[in-house]
Amino acid sequence: MTDDNNNEQNPFEQIFGMLFGANGPGSGQGDDKNESGMPQGFQIDPSMMATIMNQMQGLFGQGADPQAQAVSIAQKAVPTPDPAVTEEAKRATTDAFRLAELWLAEATELSVANRTARPLRRADWVEETMPGWQKFVLPIKENMSTALTETLESQVPAEMKGILAGASSMFGSMSDSMFAMQIGQAVGALSESVLTGTEVGLPLLPHDTAVLIETNVDAFAADIDVDASEVRIYLAAQELAHLALFERAPWLSAQVETVLTRYAQGLKVDTSQIEDMASNIDPSNISDLSDNIRQGLFNPPTTDDQKKALTSLENLLAIIAGWVDVVVYEACAHLPGRDQIREALRRRRATAGPAEKTFSTLVGLQFNPRRLRDAAALFAYLQTQGGAEARDKVFSHPDLLPTTQDLDDPLGYSERRQAEWTNESSIDEALSRILAEGLDGADGSSETDPVEDSATQDSTGSAAEDSTTEDPTETDPDSDDTDDR
Repeated sequence: MTDDNNNEQNPFEQIFGMLFGANGPGSGQGDDKNESGMPQGFQIDPSMMATIMNQMQGLFGQGADPQAQAVSIAQKAVPTPDPAVTEEAKRATTDAFRLAELWLAEATELSVANRTARPLRRADWVEETMPGWQKFVLPIKENMSTALTETLESQVPAEMKGILAGASSMFGSMSDSMFAMQIGQAVGALSESVLTGTEVGLPLLPHDTAVLIETNVDAFAADIDVDASEVRIYLAAQELAHLALFERAPWLSAQVETVLTRYAQGLKVDTSQIEDMASNIDPSNISDLSDNIRQGLFNPPTTDDQKKALTSLENLLAIIAGWVDVVVYEACAHLPGRDQIREALRRRRATAGPAEKTFSTLVGLQFNPRRLRDAAALFAYLQTQGGAEARDKVFSHPDLLPTTQDLDDPLGYSERRQAEWTNESSIDEALSRILAEGLDGADGSSETDPVEDSATQDSTGSAAEDSTTEDPTETDPDSDDTDDR
């Protein structure tokens, strides 16, 4: 590369040029190669190149177990204080789960018994849920690694390909390590606010493990001014209901993984960010390369296909959360503060807080079921029409899972099922149709005008209210329903 071509260098020419001294002191002008046979301007011998590569591998933790690395980084990112769980908290949690189990048994036939219930510190939640997080973000990690490697191989200057021959595996390991850093930082940030093991709507722990994050539960109770014992019971019921649902319909988690895979397939490396990164690298401080690459590569642009996949994920999480919302509200009828707790949790899910925004920024995903009220209205309507059996039957087969149209028009759910769906299809066929519907309908009513959305919510809520004396989805007409969008 000559001075005449400096303005046309691709990002990787800039990066490697600064790292290895392109056109630096001592480069013989006019010669194609230097004494070591390297391209002109690269005053470095193979042993020095190996040293630099080893330094880069060390910076990105190559060779370390990505999951262990993610846990370590997440633990460091856990906000403090994170006090140990007291014996009193353990007893209170055990009592809350016992009572929640009894109440849920009256509200649903799904099995909520035989769960190991315990309170956790934030750091404990990080460690115990990390395998679950790794499972769900695996498609994103693998596709990002592939995108990074392919971009490197396509953009590295021709005269450097020999120098970097065989380095693709190293860059793949670096990519895995960088993603471990990202997921570790994200989960660590999320630990500040998460209340239960299943709050994000994913089965991150085994189905027989129910947990509450004690410090966060106390803080949430104080924030909404409700007695902590009531909040603990309500959250215990939510945790048990989630676990029962995932046990009843194991294909739900498989569907979440399928949607995430569709999202990951669209990942691309943002070369414009790499160009900015290249111009800011200090060649005398190679450790800066770690932070710069991480910041430049793991914030890719979101494509239309990815947006559709995320809309499908959002609807699926809303359906899960909507069912839990209705069942738990009915089960906790004896709690004086259930209305206040429910509304606070709804708003919490609908609007991302600082921790959720940090997670979204680092990993590129949002786990906020913005259509929760629509889904709750659907399940409340089914409950008023056919009781708990009709409400819970939705999860007996993927064919019965609500679609975007059902969230927009809950009253027509049963008629559409009779006309459009069959119970004879396999689970794989049904899930494929659900995913196709989610992707095809993502540009439709799920992203409608907030005023129209509020009208839809009011109408579905009113329909449920007209059918029962005690409305399980009653909302304040003055509440800001547009938050759920």
